[in-house]
Amino acid sequence: MKIPPRQQDILKAAAAFASVERYQGTLPRRQALLYAKEDLRALDDAGLLECIKLSYPCGRSMAGWRLTEAGRLALPEPEAADEPELLPEHLRILNDVYHYSRLSAYRGMMPQDLARRLFDKDDLEDLFTHGYLLRIRIKTEGKAKGWVVSNKGLCALRRSQGKADADKVHA
Repeated sequence: MKIPPRQQDILKAAAAFASVERYQGTLPRRQALLYAKEDLRALDDAGLLECIKLSYPCGRSMAGWRLTEAGRLALPEPEAADEPELLPEHLRILNDVYHYSRLSAYRGMMPQDLARRLFDKDDLEDLFTHGYLLRIRIKTEGKAKGWVVSNKGLCALRRSQGKADADKVHA
């Protein structure tokens, strides 16, 4: 069965939500509003997605779509990631943001004002634009803005660490 690109995008989105504990592996209805109802219905009819409704003890409920086993098999093969090597200063920024975000004093992020003092604004924006950093805003007692490292950024850090370890072994 040939799946159109629009429906492949839906399957990819459902696969991305499959690992999110908060949503119990379900693509929530409010997130699915981005996609055409006909495409969702077609995937449901084909058995690639299943429509579910979760009910919680507090009375809250959530409706959405979950990827079936057939849907996992129908996902397009991931293309080889030909991500370019990051510059050393970009890797340093990612590493610093990661470590600052691990400090409880900074509430799980690198504060925006600290990042502005330490790093070049263009480097931060470049990493944000390419998906290595995410902006975060916390709205509780005291509002805060900052940066966290995305999954893509974490993968880049792991690759660079693995390459550095391999270089040490061969030296």
